[in-house]
Amino acid sequence: MQPTINPYDALKRMRELTQLGIPFSFEFVSYNSSNRTSDGFKKVINAQLRKSYRSDQSDKSNVLIGYVNGNDDNRWFYLPLLMKFNGYLIKP
Repeated sequence: MQPTINPYDALKRMRELTQLGIPFSFEFVSYNSSNRTSDGFKKVINAQLRKSYRSDQSDKSNVLIGYVNGNDDNRWFYLPLLMKFNGYLIKP
C-alpha cells in the first residue's frame, strides 16, 4: 500500500524542503482556468517552490502555488489538483 499525505501537509513539507534548498518531485493534473482546459497529468522532478501571489494580488492565492522546475522555468499548479508528492499519494 502506498503511503498517503493530505495536500496541506504536502505543501508544508514542500516549503520546508525549499527553505533547506532540497529539491522534491510531485505530480498534478494541469488546469488552465482562462481556457478551462487541461493537458492531463504532469510530473515535475527537482522542483522548489517560489513566491506565489499575495491575497491582494489574486483571489486564487491560497490554491495557486508557484514553483520552479529542474530547468528553472517558473510554473504554477493548483493545490487541489496535486496527486503525488515525493512518492506519497495525496488524499483529500
